[in-house]
Order: sequence, then C-alpha cells, then structure tokens
Amino acid sequence: MEGQYEETTERNTSDQTVEEVLTVVLGETLKRRRLELGLSMEKLSQLSTVSRGMLGLIESGKTTPSIGILWKLSKTLRIPIGEMIPDLFSQSPRFIAANEGKVWASQKYPIKSRVLYQEERERFNIVEWILEQGKLTQFQHLPQAHDIKIYQVSGTSKIKLKHKSFQLEVGDSLFFPISELDSIENGSDIPAKFLWISSKKFR
Repeated sequence: MEGQYEETTERNTSDQTVEEVLTVVLGETLKRRRLELGLSMEKLSQLSTVSRGMLGLIESGKTTPSIGILWKLSKTLRIPIGEMIPDLFSQSPRFIAANEGKVWASQKYPIKSRVLYQEERERFNIVEWILEQGKLTQFQHLPQAHDIKIYQVSGTSKIKLKHKSFQLEVGDSLFFPISELDSIENGSDIPAKFLWISSKKFR
C-alpha cells in the first residue's frame, strides 16, 4: 500500500451536513431495494399505501420519511428498518469532531481520504475525499463494498466507469457497482471534495 492512515487535525469544511447526506443515502437504499424486487414506483405505492409523490421525494433524497412511512416501506420491501437507516440515524446525538477519523494519504496519488463513519463489518461507510489535480486509479485502501455512491461537495470530478464517463458538479451524485469503477479524475487546479458512500448488497 502506498499510503498510510494517520490522525488529522484538519477542519472539516464540507458544505453538506451528515444528516442531509444520509437522507440522500436512505432514498438511494429504498430505490435500490425497490429495483431489486422489480417494482415500479406506482406498484410500490399501491402495495405500501404510500403516495407516489411521497415515494418520489424520499427516493430523490428531498425528504426524510416518518417512522410510520418507514414501517410501511419496510414491510412491503421486506427489509428491516435497521438496514434501511444506518446506525448514525438511530444513535442520537452522535458528534464527529474535525480531528476524528483516520486519514489515508497517498504517496503516489494527489488524494487524501478521511473515514467519517464505518458500520460494524463495514456494511456501510462514509469516507470524505479531497482530490488535488490528477487521476486516481487504485482503490485497494478503501473499505470493501459492492455498491458505491459519490456525492460531490465542492469542485468537480470526472468518474470513469467501464463503459461511460460522468462529470460531477457540486451537488451531483453518482451510484454504481464498485466493479465498474475505472478512475476518478480532477482536471482542475481547485481541489475536489466528495463523499464516498459504500454499502454491501442486501442478503
């Protein structure tokens, strides 16, 4: 491994709160599970009695559902609420100081990452990345995962998958299987900051 973990005292300048990001993650989790079961949003609405409009808001990360709605979706999608919502939601309050979390700094690539949250057995992870101008093609240092969501916090990033490339601006997000990832590149002299949200597939 060409990098190492170390404690850092850098200030976290992320423009998005953890709660906002996890609301987006919840929406993606529900959408992924719905698609795994082959359900359209209309069909899920009929089965769960949750309105189509509300489902759209939840899946797009624009609203956090009430416990009543979560219970209906949990029953319909056959997934425990505990797997729909990371532990970070249920443990209140949970404060992550700016000098907490392990930092991985590469000696070969212009990249630094800090672990913001890691669930037991690495089922769910949130890692903050800062990528200087350059390209990253090695990802062995990251927590093991199947599904990845990248949420752009500042700057821009070019994500190259096996068959397609995406340019992410601030506020954009991209969801993909880790097996598809080829490289992440920052072509600007302005550092790119994004959140790497990883999870393992449902059993």
